[in-house]
Amino acid sequence: MSRSVVRALCVGLLLVLAAIAVGCGRGNQPSSVEWRNVTVQVPDGWYVFEEAETRLSISNQDIGPEATREGAPPADEPVVAMFFTYEPRTQPDDWRRYVEEQDATLEVDDRLELDGEVPATRLVFSYITDDVPLREMVVVIPSRSIVVLSQPVPAVGVTSGPDVFLDHVETFMQVLEEASFGAPVLE
Repeated sequence: MSRSVVRALCVGLLLVLAAIAVGCGRGNQPSSVEWRNVTVQVPDGWYVFEEAETRLSISNQDIGPEATREGAPPADEPVVAMFFTYEPRTQPDDWRRYVEEQDATLEVDDRLELDGEVPATRLVFSYITDDVPLREMVVVIPSRSIVVLSQPVPAVGVTSGPDVFLDHVETFMQVLEEASFGAPVLE
């Protein structure tokens, strides 16, 4: 074989390997996921670690059942997650009461419009549980019976939860802003 043919084969092989590496880089994680009546864009490097009829969970670390087994490697960065849950009849006032019951500080209470026409309410609150300070965001979407909780995953002895939340709030909001909502599911 001539050098040019060998070189062309090597370049072709490298391109195939590069394509495989890119495809495997997300650990076979989808770039988007359809759940109930919403399509969620999964941020680069994030994982879908739970998908059920009433719940979709995504995180910046693989915290699914296989990852949480004994001996799993520690997370390289603080773990944050978003939990989409199906909660019929849940209203923003239900969460406002919850915040009050937890003796939490309500930091944000505002209205959002998702996907150009889907009304939602965003609440950001902070509190301390088991000596662990937390800051969380809940977005209630009554017309779709969906509640989205975005939070750092609490760990004993870790006090940086509120700052970790602030470091990731833009990503949380981006996921919500990029979501596509179908018509309400009537059940």
